[in-house]
Amino acid sequence: MENIKTVAALKPVAHIQALLDSLSKVNAKTKAKSGQRFQLMQNGTKMCFLLAQGKCDIKRVGDGLILGTIAAPSILGLSDLLPDPTNVTLQATTHIEFLYLPLEAILKHVDEHDLWKSVSYCLMDLCSRFNEYLKTNSGISTYELICNLLRALNNADFETRATVSAARYILDRTPMSRSGVMKVLANLNKGGYIVIKRGLLIRINELPAEY
Repeated sequence: MENIKTVAALKPVAHIQALLDSLSKVNAKTKAKSGQRFQLMQNGTKMCFLLAQGKCDIKRVGDGLILGTIAAPSILGLSDLLPDPTNVTLQATTHIEFLYLPLEAILKHVDEHDLWKSVSYCLMDLCSRFNEYLKTNSGISTYELICNLLRALNNADFETRATVSAARYILDRTPMSRSGVMKVLANLNKGGYIVIKRGLLIRINELPAEY
């Protein structure tokens, strides 16, 4: 299975930044505080969210489940990978700076300034991330899902690892019960497969193939 960290390392930062820089010349960036939310569909219009600074969680509207996290520079809303954009919201987890524009306006600008190469790279990156999400979250056992999320947490930035408990990280991203997740984590920690202190994941030693 392709490693989540490897997929992140292939992020086409230069192409995302090229789009942001070009669009910023004719559209002023906006700032927002942590907690502010944005929709990818607004009054029947498809929107594109371009994150210049900070981080946001991608959440499912119905239950608040975290589907993913984006960090600047990032673009969301260019593709139709999401079957129902009205059921997805972006929530800032830090102070952010961004552009929030109709997709039609973005595509017009791209056409006028010959930025299709950068768009292509961004779309390839989105497809890779979506494919990785399906591999690590769909059609697998509960234990495998917990292991995949532990690896994702282990690969996250220092601030996330230092402030978000392993249990909270998993529960925010799955519909699993708290008792079930806590039991698996406790057993893995007791067996020396992972090290958890005060709820925080310190390190992964070796996760057993079966539980």
